[in-house]
Amino acid sequence: MKKQDDQYSFLEHRRKQEAAHHKRLSNEGFDPLNSILTVEVNTTELCNRNCVFCPRHDPEVFPNRNLHMTPNGASHIARELGRNDYRGKISLSGFGENLLNPKFPEIVKSFRTHLTSNILECNTNGDRLTSEYAKSLFDNGLTLLYINLYDGAHQMEHFDEVMRDIPDDKYKYRMHWSMKDHGLILNNRSGTIDWLGIEESDIESLQGKPCHYPFYKMFVDWNGDVLFCSNDWGREHVIGNLMQDTLMNVWFSKPMRKIRRRLTRGDRSQSPCNGCSVDGTLFGKESFDIVQEYENKGRKIIASC
Repeated sequence: MKKQDDQYSFLEHRRKQEAAHHKRLSNEGFDPLNSILTVEVNTTELCNRNCVFCPRHDPEVFPNRNLHMTPNGASHIARELGRNDYRGKISLSGFGENLLNPKFPEIVKSFRTHLTSNILECNTNGDRLTSEYAKSLFDNGLTLLYINLYDGAHQMEHFDEVMRDIPDDKYKYRMHWSMKDHGLILNNRSGTIDWLGIEESDIESLQGKPCHYPFYKMFVDWNGDVLFCSNDWGREHVIGNLMQDTLMNVWFSKPMRKIRRRLTRGDRSQSPCNGCSVDGTLFGKESFDIVQEYENKGRKIIASC
């Protein structure tokens, strides 16, 4: 039976991906866009589950909506990333269940068509996954499939059969049924949920500590809107739209730069950061440094004029 990843092994997996990303780009000239380690894409506003650790557990907080990214929208985003020689990872994850998007295999193909060598990942709860569907995802260019196991270890037996014709290195099981070991670290989704027993002291302890999320991860919503952070489940800060603007303009937009300046100082006083329990320093230090170097260069140029 294939081994599942707990929070520790998956953390190490992500760190290896991050190290490989920066190693690939280490001999190239300085490019501030190389700070983007991951572009996370939310392809649908639907989910068939209502897990207790997710805002969807309460439909008053985060209701299901029949809204989906289209293959054309995905192509537009992928072309813009390709025009900028984006070499990072595409993570099809976000706020919903990817397989509920009726055009999801086509979306995978859209990204692969314009980004031929990037890592292209997908997260799924596996409830709609069949052997045929899995094959179609890989035929359309998917690199890696994460199957999140929410019900227990017994699910692996089922998915071993579903994935019988897929090479082992093409998919991973992630343990999500234990509240103690859920994901990386259980968090309150930037304060949108208050029923997990996360203490105020956990949030307060992060004050004064920088956060790297807006320096290394770009979150693209189903309609092309870019949120300042993938933990902004309340969609409080839309800093641009990748279907309407360039990657450079969005990533270094005025709202994004303003937020980064605050977080560089460890200032989490603004919403939703003031209610967030996420330690944003587990990844992204090299990306943080790249953005800081770019901003410092800009300030020096202005000062010399």
